[in-house]
Amino acid sequence: MKRRILAVLLALCLVAGLVPTVFGATPTLENSVNMDQLVAHGISLFKALEAGGRWDSVTNTTTCVGMGIMGWINSSALQLLKWCATSSKGGDPELCKSYLGEELYNEVVNAPVAIQDELMPKWGYWGSRKFSSSELAAAKALLGSELGVRVQQNLARLYITKQAKRGWEAGVRTEAALLYYCSADNHYGEYGVKAFMNAVRSALGITSSDTINSLNIFHNGVVKAAKTSSTVSSTLAYRTKVYKYLVNTLQLDPGENPTPTPTPSPDPTPEVPFTDMPEEGHWAYDAIIWAYTNDPQVTAGTSATTFSPYATVTRAQAVTFLWCAAGKPAPKNTSNPFADVPSDAYYLKPILWAVEKGITSGTSATTFSPKDTVTLAQMITFIWVYAGKPSAGRTENPFSDIEPGDYYYKAVLWAYYGGILVGNEGSGGKLLPKTGCSRAYVVTYLYNHFVMTAH
Repeated sequence: MKRRILAVLLALCLVAGLVPTVFGATPTLENSVNMDQLVAHGISLFKALEAGGRWDSVTNTTTCVGMGIMGWINSSALQLLKWCATSSKGGDPELCKSYLGEELYNEVVNAPVAIQDELMPKWGYWGSRKFSSSELAAAKALLGSELGVRVQQNLARLYITKQAKRGWEAGVRTEAALLYYCSADNHYGEYGVKAFMNAVRSALGITSSDTINSLNIFHNGVVKAAKTSSTVSSTLAYRTKVYKYLVNTLQLDPGENPTPTPTPSPDPTPEVPFTDMPEEGHWAYDAIIWAYTNDPQVTAGTSATTFSPYATVTRAQAVTFLWCAAGKPAPKNTSNPFADVPSDAYYLKPILWAVEKGITSGTSATTFSPKDTVTLAQMITFIWVYAGKPSAGRTENPFSDIEPGDYYYKAVLWAYYGGILVGNEGSGGKLLPKTGCSRAYVVTYLYNHFVMTAH
């Protein structure tokens, strides 16, 4: 009897030992993905796209200082410098001090920052800290040194690992898809990325319990979500850059569902001569390159070396930009009713076409006022009418300073929910519809309509 019991127990043990072999262990991040490779690829991705290929990236953003390959800002920027001064984090206190100087070094090491965990310092301190020119130079020298590179690699490993874990918990699978998630997590933050993922899941028609099993599925969901979510549309151009980098540069497998992706924005080349271009990653960056390199060209610069992205656009320029983006269609009517539009003006055909299509009319029966500044509301309406006055499909008003009775109300809702708007117009829930529309805004609206939402 004892032998029989022992035999049964032995058999059970053997079966139990075979279960993981036969059925496979429960998939986890660690047993499904090569984490060392994922981190290495993540550092490559962030170094190339977040910091323009430089370890020593240190700039004053609009609100505070930002630095390093992952664009650390606020308390995260402070955390990076603290690590440079902490031996246990790979830093070297004396060498760090020699780079930063005693005053900045003392500020860094003595800053009373509450650390919620190693990845997430409590936000607030250094929330508006900007560097002087001498501080910028000192920090650049530090971060570009062997010490700075070593610490950035250590800190980036921690960030990328935790971001990947959050991605896995959110149902993202495969290395390529997880790196795509890490990029979004880095942009939106730990809590903002949840809204991003909710929008993507909704666009894909899946629930929180479903997994995203390939980069192609993930990016396809982002493209679809951008048409209804301003949160997603504001970063779609950048998400496309990330997709291209993962597939073309790192040559990672994008996986199943090879749905066509949006027409990629052109890469910056020496043929784009502007010295006043916003930094790569800025919401207008891709649009300006597209406007300059598109065939037909939407607009040239304001000089041989300047684009003047923040200069306002006139009514004549606005319809000309739209006309060029539409392919320069010839107007059927060649009779010019406007006394203030010269017969040899570059904008005559665009104006005649725009009036013929009902995109805009004159300011009177005989005047067009071509030199008047075009407003945000007017430019959005021009594009909406050109598109055929489509419905937004949503009725919630996201802006406190527009009302249903405004002539541009339907156009704004369509542009907002359709991914045309940049996402930072106005402030505090306002559009500021009567604000003069800048060259950067105009070409971005056109780019979003003709390129990014054309699929």
